Amino acid sequence: MGDRNGSKFGSELHHNQDDARVQFTDSNSAAGVSGGDALASASCCDNRLPATAANLVAAILAVVIAWTLLYVNISPELMAMPGGSLASIFVLYVTGTVAGWLITKVGGLPPLLGMMLAGIALQNSGLYNVTGWCFHLVSTMREAALTVILIKGGLELNAGQLRRLSGVVARLTVLPCVAEAVAAGVAAHFILPDFSLVWGLTLGFTLSAVSPAVLVPSLFRLKRVGYGEVKGINTLLIAASSLDDAVSISAFGILLGVLFSNGSLTSKIIQGPIDVAIGTMVGLIWGCILIFVPPSPWAMIYNTREKKVQNTTKSEIENSITAKRSFLLGAGGFLAVTGSQWCGYPGAGPLACIISAFVAATGWRKRTAEHRRNNPVISDDRVNREDVEEIEEDGELAVVQVFEHAWTCLQPVLFAFIGTDLKFELLKRGDMIFLGLIVLGFGLVIRLMVTTCSVVGSGFSRKEILFINIAWLPKATVQAALAPVALDIARNLGTAEDVECATRLVTIAVISILLTAPVGAFGIQLFGPRLLPRNS
Repeated sequence: MGDRNGSKFGSELHHNQDDARVQFTDSNSAAGVSGGDALASASCCDNRLPATAANLVAAILAVVIAWTLLYVNISPELMAMPGGSLASIFVLYVTGTVAGWLITKVGGLPPLLGMMLAGIALQNSGLYNVTGWCFHLVSTMREAALTVILIKGGLELNAGQLRRLSGVVARLTVLPCVAEAVAAGVAAHFILPDFSLVWGLTLGFTLSAVSPAVLVPSLFRLKRVGYGEVKGINTLLIAASSLDDAVSISAFGILLGVLFSNGSLTSKIIQGPIDVAIGTMVGLIWGCILIFVPPSPWAMIYNTREKKVQNTTKSEIENSITAKRSFLLGAGGFLAVTGSQWCGYPGAGPLACIISAFVAATGWRKRTAEHRRNNPVISDDRVNREDVEEIEEDGELAVVQVFEHAWTCLQPVLFAFIGTDLKFELLKRGDMIFLGLIVLGFGLVIRLMVTTCSVVGSGFSRKEILFINIAWLPKATVQAALAPVALDIARNLGTAEDVECATRLVTIAVISILLTAPVGAFGIQLFGPRLLPRNS
């Protein structure tokens, strides 16, 4: 009986699809006969110039409507121009988005540079002024952006690839990152005034992360034209960059726990291991829960009653599961990041966020693989086999795409707002820029030396080793995410000296982004074709 019903449903499904295709063809045919002028008019409006103008008008209308909604529903003091806190946040977001788009289209630079320059300009021109609860709103938005970065990093890690990592990838991941962090931390401790060794190491691990936002798009452009694929350098660098960020973020969180823990020296020493233990445990538990809750897409197909199946499309099932997974993963990660600070264990949250995303993504892939092994042929005819496989594959990638879109929206929050932390008054105090450049330069020199030693003897030529060093330079994403977090925690939990150290940390992080991001992006594009062999 079940097979007959399933066959009936399958035949009805395909019959309905055929009817829809026939109706669509008939409508087009009718339009071609009786509505030729309308079709010609529509195609004219869809030309490049009208479509571009329509897209621009849509963006302007969205900005105007959003501003009007805020102006109508928010108190005039908050929306005053200039000086209103919400107005400042709104203008900064829009200006940062436009500046990022312009600097990419005109100069070919990463959009984060334009966003950061917009923040610096608005802050030092007096057009950005945020106080009161809006100040905490900015901190919350930054923590949301950090959460998205952490989840993206965890989702992009692949357990199978990690098991197959060769020694060169492991060395390229850990050794340059730790070496630069220690070198920059020791240099900051001795060069910067009143900068403790723990604060120096915190700065070092903030600076030591490579930016996938700059590295990955540049490598993909080289990959499309055939460079870097002969010996798998593109794959090597992309995989190592994700692990590099995970090492930096985890160490940064642990050091923050040591800095802002209350108690004796002994309690501060054991704070780091406690943060690691809590973060690992919470991440594993939450990730394992997300593997099974909500259920997989095929479970929704096979276990849904006949009447519901007939009224449920593939996209509805897929979208429902993706929305639930994304919400639980994002909300849980945000709670981990903010809740760990509230509980006094700020290092545990970021680590739990990465681990939970990694465990959940690994579990989803494993369950999909097991399902395909155990069900080579679907006995239930209610759903087409190709549709189920498409749901499974899309279900794995859809969550990643959700956080990709979230990251696109939160980029101006991260980079434009970190630009507002760079004040010219701070740079006028003594030789802050000079000292910051010394710390940054010393760390980069050590990083380049250790990177070279890490890949020597791995089958790469001298030119390829030189390219790996160039690609390992750019810094942006992690620095923009971590530096403001350190400043916010210092303001909430630290002393005046901690706030001063965190302010210097943010300043040096901004300097590192402004210098290394364009140099790295241009270096990869300029020297990639000259240093890497091309596929024949």
